[in-house]
Amino acid sequence: MKSAAENELTQRETQAAIRHLGAFALALLVLACVPYLSSELEDYRVWVPGDPIPFSNVMAFQDTGSISIAGTGYQSGTTSTEKLSEELGESVASNLELDPPKRPPRKKPTTPEESREAAIAALTIEEDEIRDIEQFIEDPEGRGLAPFYRALIKTARGEDNFVTRIAHYGDSSIATDLITHTMRRHLQARFGDAGHGFLLFASGHLPYRHRDVYAWDNGNFFVREVTRGTVRDGHYGYGGNQIVPQQGASASIGADPRAPVGDKVSRFEIWYQKHRRGGRFRYRVGGGEYTVVDTRSDELEDAVEIIALGEETEDRLEIRAFGGRVHFYGAVLEREGPGVVYDSLGLVGARANRLLNFDAEHIRAQLERRGVNLLILGFGGNESSDRISEERYVEQMREVIRHMKGDREDLGCLIMAPLDQGEVDSRGRVRTIPVVPTIVSAQRIAAFEEGCAFFNTFEAMGGEGSMRAWSRSRPRLALSDYRHATPAGYEVIGNLFYKALLHDFRERLPGLVEVPAQTPEPQSPPRDGGE
Repeated sequence: MKSAAENELTQRETQAAIRHLGAFALALLVLACVPYLSSELEDYRVWVPGDPIPFSNVMAFQDTGSISIAGTGYQSGTTSTEKLSEELGESVASNLELDPPKRPPRKKPTTPEESREAAIAALTIEEDEIRDIEQFIEDPEGRGLAPFYRALIKTARGEDNFVTRIAHYGDSSIATDLITHTMRRHLQARFGDAGHGFLLFASGHLPYRHRDVYAWDNGNFFVREVTRGTVRDGHYGYGGNQIVPQQGASASIGADPRAPVGDKVSRFEIWYQKHRRGGRFRYRVGGGEYTVVDTRSDELEDAVEIIALGEETEDRLEIRAFGGRVHFYGAVLEREGPGVVYDSLGLVGARANRLLNFDAEHIRAQLERRGVNLLILGFGGNESSDRISEERYVEQMREVIRHMKGDREDLGCLIMAPLDQGEVDSRGRVRTIPVVPTIVSAQRIAAFEEGCAFFNTFEAMGGEGSMRAWSRSRPRLALSDYRHATPAGYEVIGNLFYKALLHDFRERLPGLVEVPAQTPEPQSPPRDGGE
């Protein structure tokens, strides 16, 4: 038993300890409040709006329920659809893994009646094809996309087996052919498959890919990029990359018979440059005899070697250097129309103003020769690292549009805003880089002033902070660099863009053409007294 004196001593020690603890807690509280007295101490604040409430997750209920979203490649830890809608917004959540609708193979009409029925089917856009989107195409005067829509109508009607062609230039978001291959699959499933179009058959060190095709090279090529501006005459070719073979260079390309689109080819094209010191190359299809092409010419000129196969085939095109200096631009894989071709023209690390490294007459002639009906410019991600004012960026974008498009009224034009671009701030939080909304606003202004349409990819993702949400979602839609999407994320963007384009097409269709009416059902004769 402790004596009364010992108990009193223990009590005094306990009270002293409590007083010390209270003083310490009060000191911590004062220190925690000090940063709120000055904006210069903001980084030391224990909590600011936007942060989770301290210790709020200690007692939080953790929902372990999950579902699997087929085909994403991100099956581990996928979240329920309801949870995804809360985190990402209903529009984004509803456009995960949206495969093109299954349609019967489109047959070429052989009679006027078949042509009319095909046009009705292609030009009748149902509501369920364009649902679950919140961002739409902006084209106030209707000038930006009218030439493209007129071309698409010709394709839908099967007029002269017309092929509608889209050229989509952009940065690394396009170079991987993820947004663009999603668009290609959707448009070709709906309006007809005219093949894969233009691609680089060799890309040197560049992380470039065109999906759903066979492509191989032996590595003996190097690439001169328009983004670097190393070619004095500005002749980089349609794809913005001049491909130069070294000794023994060899490449092979062809259709992939397993692919959902472009599984056969009926025509190859080799795009190249003729010049004074031009060398020779040779090619063959399907293991046949080689054809030799001499690229020497007294004048600098662009050329195309057309290889018509006469029928659709899975044969591959083999290209070999044959001595001298050869400057390739790329190759084309197509099949007979009617249909759509979607050229993916990604330039890794590019800012929009790098397109000014093209010789203006050269690139405009390349676009015209390719028969492009819609020019899409999708830049802005790399510019988010720059300190640039809205006024200056508007000026840059307008100059780029004019440089590429010239004064052509028959060429549609659309500016596609960048993805949200994130950074980690001093508090360790992921936030939108402050200049991104400025870039988006400037692109919209430039597009409208130059008669182009505009699609707000940034807002379609969810606006400010969306890259943070995308990087934490399951399936994961953005990479941990907070600048790029995952394959699943790029597919979402492609789905949203396609629906927005199809929605705008439907809205403007009545003003562009009279949609063929279906044959009316036989009517019963009116009853007596009827009118």
